[in-house]
Amino acid sequence: MYKLYNVKTWGSLAPHCVLEELGVPYQNIWMTPEQVRDPKFKEISPLGLVPVLGLPDGRPIVESAAIIAFLTDAHADKKLAPAPGEADHAEYLSFLVFMSVNLYQMFSVLYAPGMLADTDAEKATVTRRATENANAIFDLIEARLAKEGPYILGERFSAADIYLFMLSLWARPSETEHLARCPHIARVCAAVRARPKLKAALEAHGVMEPGGYGA
Repeated sequence: MYKLYNVKTWGSLAPHCVLEELGVPYQNIWMTPEQVRDPKFKEISPLGLVPVLGLPDGRPIVESAAIIAFLTDAHADKKLAPAPGEADHAEYLSFLVFMSVNLYQMFSVLYAPGMLADTDAEKATVTRRATENANAIFDLIEARLAKEGPYILGERFSAADIYLFMLSLWARPSETEHLARCPHIARVCAAVRARPKLKAALEAHGVMEPGGYGA
């Protein structure tokens, strides 16, 4: 059985939803931010971050996009992603990594500007520029959805849409303003919220309705 180390509204949200959508057995381990920061947690997560997925053989794997890609490949019969080896699968992996490297990491900086800055003025600049960069990347995704949607893989819903949903929760200045500015992304997020298997998980994270994470 899998073990998911989970903090509400953090990067473990998308893997949590994917596990629910796949319907595979797993143990959900809720953690507090303080527990994540405990040095002992670094024994399974080298950077002291969630998500961590414990595999049935006891090995931990980290990084949300990698966890999602692994799960959808391991349970390909659930059809939450294209089958490995297909061209669509290559596109699916490309978008997961694109969003992880460019958007997820931008939010990591945005919400913790002290990673790259010392003074309050420097932190304010980092926050502003990270917000601008994140919104520019969202604009690229919005344009793709407008042209080739309704989902990231066209007509096919996939775990990549769940990942986009999670990132949209963190948007600045707020999720609601982000969804108003990006109507095609908003439709993806609404589709995620409408999936019956995800209702309990989204309610547990407090994001069943837009604005649950922020204003």
